[in-house]
Amino acid sequence: MTHPSDFANWDDFLESQGLDFRLAHLELTRACGTDFLDFICAFDGKWGMHNAVPTDVQRAVIAEATALMTPLLEIADSDRRRIAIAQQFGGYVSDLGTSRATDWHVRCGGRVPETADDSTVEAAFRILARDFLGFRLLGTTHISAVLDGHPVAKSLFSRFTDDEPLGRLFEEAVAGSAATGPEALMNAECPRWAALFPLWSDGNHSTLQFHTIPGDILNSAVVTKYATIDVVEAVQESTIALLDLARCLSAGETVTATTYVGLAGLRLEDEVQEIGFERIRLRRSTPLDPGCLNGTSQVWTIAEIDTALRCLDNKVQESSRPGDPPSFAFVERSAEHTEIIEAHHKFLASQLERLRFSVLLSSGVEDALATTATFSTTANPMTGTATPARSTRPHNSSAHELSREIADSLSTWLPRVMAMPEHLSLPMRRLLRAAAERDDPVDSLVDAVVCWEGLFGANPEIKFQVTGAMSVLLEPSDMEKRQSLYKVLGDIYGRRSQVVHGSVEVGARKFTQTDAAEQAQQTVSLGIAAFRAVLESPHLTDESESRLRSRRILLGF
Repeated sequence: MTHPSDFANWDDFLESQGLDFRLAHLELTRACGTDFLDFICAFDGKWGMHNAVPTDVQRAVIAEATALMTPLLEIADSDRRRIAIAQQFGGYVSDLGTSRATDWHVRCGGRVPETADDSTVEAAFRILARDFLGFRLLGTTHISAVLDGHPVAKSLFSRFTDDEPLGRLFEEAVAGSAATGPEALMNAECPRWAALFPLWSDGNHSTLQFHTIPGDILNSAVVTKYATIDVVEAVQESTIALLDLARCLSAGETVTATTYVGLAGLRLEDEVQEIGFERIRLRRSTPLDPGCLNGTSQVWTIAEIDTALRCLDNKVQESSRPGDPPSFAFVERSAEHTEIIEAHHKFLASQLERLRFSVLLSSGVEDALATTATFSTTANPMTGTATPARSTRPHNSSAHELSREIADSLSTWLPRVMAMPEHLSLPMRRLLRAAAERDDPVDSLVDAVVCWEGLFGANPEIKFQVTGAMSVLLEPSDMEKRQSLYKVLGDIYGRRSQVVHGSVEVGARKFTQTDAAEQAQQTVSLGIAAFRAVLESPHLTDESESRLRSRRILLGF
């Protein structure tokens, strides 16, 4: 018996768990987070270690961690305290031959592959990935605080041979530099000492130094499925894949990197581990995802979008002389570079928008799954995964489950939406906004009706064109139902016009807040139904103008 549900009552569970253990675990959680504690205890339970009866080994590990943590919590300065905790728990310990976190993990039953050091770069990265996983789960960003103390890290740079692809970017930048003086001579002698300022095709440009690349690669490794007991091997494989990707980037190749997007309001059902499509995948978030550590973002689903990435331009960054202001050799963006970067952002925005819309259509009319993107970041192994760019759009922190049925439906709707012509993008955006991004139900109602107009509107008699076309499209055979739907659509359309033109006040007796919310939901549902019907009819999808689409529905030509 390990979970509260296994016991007759809560008191019996607490007695079995032990008050000392529970209090110690609670104190450690405040300092380290639940993800770190689950890792050192090799605990894979659904509800966390605080809702489990520990084994004797897990009790001993928590007791050891508590004894080490007690003096660290007395450090007054928060930054110094954070780094001291990282070094104590996540740093290399010579007597153990690894970090305390990894040693505890193994003692509690965690599986760690045998990693022999054959003096290669790859072996070094595997060892470092194994030893510093606990550090990453602590959430401390300064990996140099522990990396520099590891004997393998100290020997890493001597393992890079002269023909190491990772150094190609530095060699080419130094060779193309017109700088003179002592610093230029030093860079020419060893190009890897140079500080670069490359411009990447995602628009990112920041200082790049050879000695920071290993830490960035180690900090960027993520896994598709996070199982605490087996996670070390998965992180090692991800680290080696990033090393290979960094080498290709340094050699001037265009690579396929991953852009990670946090989707709020959506959680994959237990039996749905991941959903994979060409260039796009949906999966559960893990503690290693940017922006998801310890669940602080309340984001449960991650979209992975394959993204082309390459170095567009590169220069050596000149150092400042003592007393001079900082000097940066900023890379001038050419018209060609600007066009490439803008195309990159447009591609990502379009892919994400259409993915969200596919989820909306797949979930059905009555219980639509509306999700918003809360952050996005492209993983560049040369510079590390940047701090996620947070979205300012409102989002619901509660999550609705994406079931197996919806996942199967998504396999039908995503290809349709991805192939959807651009002339349907505007009504798609307005329906997405109505369903997922509006706090005010009146704004949601207005946006959804604009979607209707984008699908079927025409002047003159736009109301008749829109409501008539939707009535025929959604009720093609039952005349009584069509007449009833036509009246509902007309009432909603009229209410929208009253709100827009100020002839009715929301909250008044004739149009209460409850009325507004109900009509907004109904308007979105009808918009989803209409959009689904349009995409299921190629002749309507291909029609480039809404008036022609409406005419085809009403008149058949």
